[in-house]
Amino acid sequence: MTLTDREQQRLQALAESGLLEKDNVPVFNEAAQLVANFLEIPICIASVMDRDWQWIKAEVGWSDLEQIQSLSTVRQIKRSECFCAYAIENEQVLAIRDTTTHPIFAHRLFVGHYGIRAYLGVPLISSNGYCLGTIAVMDLAPREFRPKEIEFVELTARWCMAELERFQPIGSTLPPPKRTEPAPLPLPLPSSLPATGFSIERLKVELIAQLMQELRTPLTSVMGMTSVLSREIYGPLRRKQKEYLKIIHDSGQYLLSLVEEILALRELPSGGAPLSLTSVDVEMLCQQVLKTLEPVANRREQQIHVTVEPVHRIWLLDKGKVQQLLYHLMFRVIQVAEGGCVIRVHVSRKGDNLNIGIWVSHPWLGDNLPETELEACGIAMGSTSLSADTDPDDSSGFPEEASSIDVWERVKDSAIDRSRERLGLLLSCQLAQMHSGKISIQGGPRSGYRYVISLPEKR
Repeated sequence: MTLTDREQQRLQALAESGLLEKDNVPVFNEAAQLVANFLEIPICIASVMDRDWQWIKAEVGWSDLEQIQSLSTVRQIKRSECFCAYAIENEQVLAIRDTTTHPIFAHRLFVGHYGIRAYLGVPLISSNGYCLGTIAVMDLAPREFRPKEIEFVELTARWCMAELERFQPIGSTLPPPKRTEPAPLPLPLPSSLPATGFSIERLKVELIAQLMQELRTPLTSVMGMTSVLSREIYGPLRRKQKEYLKIIHDSGQYLLSLVEEILALRELPSGGAPLSLTSVDVEMLCQQVLKTLEPVANRREQQIHVTVEPVHRIWLLDKGKVQQLLYHLMFRVIQVAEGGCVIRVHVSRKGDNLNIGIWVSHPWLGDNLPETELEACGIAMGSTSLSADTDPDDSSGFPEEASSIDVWERVKDSAIDRSRERLGLLLSCQLAQMHSGKISIQGGPRSGYRYVISLPEKR
């Protein structure tokens, strides 16, 4: 399916929702007020996007801007000028600390005319996968949006869609949107079944996917409402009530992350499918994976920190495959690492390769991979260094490529361990190989060991 086809289906779902015709959407009004108050930010809008215009359905502070001189400007913005178009087209969060320094958005009308200096936009995605609009917040001064603030806006967006779809899913008459990748080959049809085009196995896969989608909606509602209740909007809470609400919220968030993982795996094409290369902002991709894994890390009292060297952030990649690669490798490191540590992810360029290093920082064990992880890859802690010293000119701290070991070669033949973590590691290795890259372990006893994903630049 081409991007044009996907956009046409999105517009059909938007028309079916009836949101374009509504001047007042109560759930959007409540969401805008809630987000503006929680983030203590002057501007918040909830909007939908048609082919040419962004239609604002609820706002806080937007109409108070001195530059807003007409009612039409309050309610509609040209799509080519708004920031929200990027969040909708990519179906992911867009956070900009300082719009005046952003290479893409610095010259937009929002910056020069309206004076918007910071922006955070979260897509509004229906249960059937159609992105209809955004909830966005804006500030008139540069602002770093904290992970908890982004998470709250994401939860509010999901709650909004769950409320809108309480009685009827939006886009239910349309086929679910697909990635712009070749469709998988049809599964063989057993001779005992009529020629309907589906096998029992394929029907089971599709049914599980639908059940996962249905599970996501009530989970989102539970998380959204527990978040609202915990802020004591409807009255004060006792200490025990707050503890129980936090447990419910955190458990729901963890369950939702598992649902998202299952759905993402279903979308992953077979190994024979060609790469679907697009321009990807690597930092934003890492942050997106971080958000997905935060509930898992929080359960182990861990943190995830992402750093990016000041090099080209835009790379030509298969976004879906690299996202899954990062997810499963980071998940493995989270599971084998000690509680209370920091999982570090560092993005750099090494020659023509994109390098992503992943390791653990512990308050008294230092920077390294856990000993059990090294032993699983055949590295004894008392062994000689793979590369005891790092290149002094290499600011990433990654050892020389020639001194690394290929993880795939060390773990592919181990048939004993069938755990989720090992299967995820094997999947990550194969996804890297599909990109003509690899996952290696680099370092030594003195400098510490780390996983390094190395993907060659595509031209």
